Amino acid sequence: MKTSFKLFGVIFLAVSLSGCLNRQTDQTTTTTTDNTTDTTTTSSIQVSDLSTLPPTSFDAILDSHYQAAQFEALDWRADALLAYVSVELDNLTPNAGKEVYVYGSAGDLDYWWTYNLDQQNPNSTVRALIRREDFLGEELTPINLDFWKMNYVEALQIAEQNGGADFRSANPNTAVKLFLSHRQPRNWLWWTIEYQTITGQTFTLLVNPFRGEVVDEAGNEVSDSTNSSTQADTTTSTDTITP
Repeated sequence: MKTSFKLFGVIFLAVSLSGCLNRQTDQTTTTTTDNTTDTTTTSSIQVSDLSTLPPTSFDAILDSHYQAAQFEALDWRADALLAYVSVELDNLTPNAGKEVYVYGSAGDLDYWWTYNLDQQNPNSTVRALIRREDFLGEELTPINLDFWKMNYVEALQIAEQNGGADFRSANPNTAVKLFLSHRQPRNWLWWTIEYQTITGQTFTLLVNPFRGEVVDEAGNEVSDSTNSSTQADTTTSTDTITP
């Protein structure tokens, strides 16, 4: 993509210079006055990033990452269940983040199994067991895949439209972290989108990946849902990864 962009720039520059030379030649060889109004407008080049690209254009690659994590997790434990997903973004450059998939098993209550992937080098992954008390706590509710209808790019764009873009504009070099998990409010499945500046200032929104509803961390509605369907409270004592 970058090579194509540079090539376009070279061609555009060459054409522009050619046009300028032609105009200079015309001005020196004609004695008539051209009163025609120049209606040509110059369009600014829009740099595409995660805030503007269609979220569905990432579905295939993200599904392949999930399927790879799922395959490896089931090789670890046949009863492994996805409990947590995170994406870390230093900026909004496409395919430049870091993904982590976290699985639990009722057969191993001491550890979470993690699958770490760098989007810039997706063939190089790291699998690790991390003690639960050191990472995410003792219990997590397995992700209900029926309610996971939105990838992280769409969740990010919804957050951008509800204050995230303004926060980034006021705070250059802001990093973004996204977490998918069951949590409060209502123990629903949420994308948590956390913007953090280099000085530690944060701005956080929660986006429901089933209904599109946006709330703050206290559960106050920021934007209404885009899906009229209702997500049931899926958290019960038997939903956590326990024996």
